[in-house]
Amino acid sequence: MEDRMQTTATPKVSVIVPAYNAAEYLAECMQSIADQTMGDFEAIVVDDASTDSTPEIIRRFAADDSRFRLLSVSHGGVSRARNSGIDVARGEYICFVDADDRCLPTMFERMLDTLTVSRAQICVCDFIKDTRVDTAAASKPAQSEVFDYDGAMKAALYQKRILNNAWGVLFTRETVSDKRFRNGIRFEDLDAFYRFFEGANRIVYLPEKLYFYRQHPSSFLHRHTSERMDVLDVTDRLAEYMASRHPSLVRAAADRRFSAHFNILMHLLAGHISDPASERRCIEVIRSLRMAELTDPNVRLKNKCGALASYLGRPFLRLLTRLN
Repeated sequence: MEDRMQTTATPKVSVIVPAYNAAEYLAECMQSIADQTMGDFEAIVVDDASTDSTPEIIRRFAADDSRFRLLSVSHGGVSRARNSGIDVARGEYICFVDADDRCLPTMFERMLDTLTVSRAQICVCDFIKDTRVDTAAASKPAQSEVFDYDGAMKAALYQKRILNNAWGVLFTRETVSDKRFRNGIRFEDLDAFYRFFEGANRIVYLPEKLYFYRQHPSSFLHRHTSERMDVLDVTDRLAEYMASRHPSLVRAAADRRFSAHFNILMHLLAGHISDPASERRCIEVIRSLRMAELTDPNVRLKNKCGALASYLGRPFLRLLTRLN
């Protein structure tokens, strides 16, 4: 046990945890990192100028376990906090953990083993999404699947297996050392993942539930703010990027763009939220892409149903939100 409590000069994994007013769940998150079966890591917990007891919780962990350290920064949001962690990380591999989530005990070990066997540069694991931790729901060892960049992006953009989260992913240091999250936006994971993955020629998906993503009512996606509209810019930018650099992924990017615009439109209608400019913007994109959605065999049934429903107009879509 004593050996696991020492941070080596070059730890195997650098774990970056951005934390802002995260006191409610942070100790549980950090304990799940401390309990990893692969103990050669450093945990850089970035306090984004919290006003609660977040920094004190981090200091207590760091006092008892040298693998944890507090990095205090001025308040700048989750992107800048993660970027600050990347700047000081020393590990051979880098991963991100959100302060209200948890790692299952074998997460680092299983993902590192999978990277070694597959000779890949990035490993993506499956996750549990719930309001409470249930380690019994973790998967048994499963067969991994290796993709090249195009294959991984198609799986991600069509929202099959690989998702666009920063968490639940283990990167070799080289793939992220020159990459950064865009500051000042939400949906920064979706904005970043296709650029981060671009540094890898082999990406492995491990279908084991090794990460716990906590659902709670105060989270960003469970309430309306103007920042939710950021996803429209993010997916517009994604589509432009693929058109200029990866033409084979244009249709997949269009599907992800359609999905974001349709979801925001339904969110506005369901909440009776008055935002005429965003509503018009969504409708224009939906109309421009819906035929492609219906004819693309890779598009999920959910998106095809949305594309078909859009032909019946706004009153029908509002009715659907009530039924849902």
